[in-house]
Amino acid sequence: MASAQLEQSSVLQEELTCPVCLDLYRDPHLLPCGHNFCKTCLDRLKRQADRGRLRCPECRDSHRCGTNFQKNFKLANIADDYRHRRRANAAAATALKSRELLSSSLAGLQSLSAFAVPCDYCPSVAADVSGVSAGGDRPSAASISQECSDKQGAAAAAAASMFAVKTCLKCEVSMCQEHVKPHLELPAFREHPLTEPMNDFWKRKCPDHDEIYRYYCLDDKMCVCNACTIEGGHAGHTIKTLKNTMKDLKGTLDKQLYRVERKYSMAEKKLQEQKEKERQNRKFLDDAEQCLTRLGEEMKAKVLRFVVRLQECTRTHYDTNGLAIQKNTTKICQDKARLQEVRCGIEGLMQENDPFRFVEAYKTTGKQCRRQLRKNMFYPEYVDMDTEVIGVMMEEEMRKFLEEELMCHVSSAINSLCHLSDLEEEEEEQEDNEEEAAEEEEDDDDLDDSSEEEMRSDGEEEDEEDEEEEEDVHDQNDLNDDLFSPGEEEEEEEEDDDGDEDGDEDEEERGV
Repeated sequence: MASAQLEQSSVLQEELTCPVCLDLYRDPHLLPCGHNFCKTCLDRLKRQADRGRLRCPECRDSHRCGTNFQKNFKLANIADDYRHRRRANAAAATALKSRELLSSSLAGLQSLSAFAVPCDYCPSVAADVSGVSAGGDRPSAASISQECSDKQGAAAAAAASMFAVKTCLKCEVSMCQEHVKPHLELPAFREHPLTEPMNDFWKRKCPDHDEIYRYYCLDDKMCVCNACTIEGGHAGHTIKTLKNTMKDLKGTLDKQLYRVERKYSMAEKKLQEQKEKERQNRKFLDDAEQCLTRLGEEMKAKVLRFVVRLQECTRTHYDTNGLAIQKNTTKICQDKARLQEVRCGIEGLMQENDPFRFVEAYKTTGKQCRRQLRKNMFYPEYVDMDTEVIGVMMEEEMRKFLEEELMCHVSSAINSLCHLSDLEEEEEEQEDNEEEAAEEEEDDDDLDDSSEEEMRSDGEEEDEEDEEEEEDVHDQNDLNDDLFSPGEEEEEEEEDDDGDEDGDEDEEERGV
């Protein structure tokens, strides 16, 4: 039904369109040929006419310019009525769109009021928003756009002025931009601590004494208020402020982050080593295939099948090494991802500035981080190119297939293939020797200049070690709970260090 009406409207608009200006007829006049044109368009055609005669743009008939063309009154009335109706429909559509925009804006304000913290001194935000959205008489199409804009601006202003921007922990109230001014300007409120808006006061207050949690009991591992430390069940216990507890916990997390960074660097180094092995494996494959291709060119058709078998030998060895390297790489990447996750968790906790939220979050995230750090890292078994195995395989193929006249060429090809890795090792050793010689020359030149700096750096390192030992002793004496237990974490560090040393020894044995 709607599509039929739209099609009819399109056909009507096409019939009421002037062929010259392509707009609705304005003061249309009728030519003798039966075609209509706007009065202004017809005058323009007369001015452009040649020898006093104009041609109809539709049928190209010729007419004298001096002819008094008659106005088509019926067509003019129809075009004017269609023009007025189109304007009315456009105004109604604009009004409907404005009303929908108002509804969506008010819905957004209501949802914002549900999550934001309201000001304790201002009226309810939701009540004002609902009052703005409550409908009275339905507005007319002519005034609805202005009314929608006014309501939308009033609702936004009301909501912005009623949401809290700060919370006073001493007064236990949340305040908007206007009501927080006394706390910022008057000296009487200078000692009142202001934080970001919060609506979870009931979680931060002691249910027994109705006071804000300001301390942490290390014996019972829970937050306590001032009254709990004096007359409650926590009297005589080891108590620390939440701020100092957060500081100590962040210090522990800082150490854990250092461990994560160290292990992450180790994983990165191992990954680079595996990539280097992959490059060497690929280079060996390329060199072997080149050597065997030259052999195939010499033997041509007679040894084509033999060359294919030799290529299969090298390819099998390459695939075997490649699978092992790929498996090692995958496990190392898993270690990296796990350490990256721990690092992100620790960094997230380090960015938390609210002591209560930090302690609550540390109960779960801190344990998870330590659990992940206890896991042993993967130490891969390095894969080398076993040229002797490849040589044995190729010699066996040679024994099966070759005849006496081909033995010389095949033997030379195999020998050149077995010497590829030896040449690479010799080149690497030569490069290493050159680098060491260059470093020794630089060290000899800088020895005199750097002696004093080394003495100073040794003294600074000794001071730093003494400070770290004092901090470790202080941490062991002050914190002895599940959330903050430096002793356990030091044991974990020692275990991790032992594991790292064992891994290094395994690597050295495999290298040997």
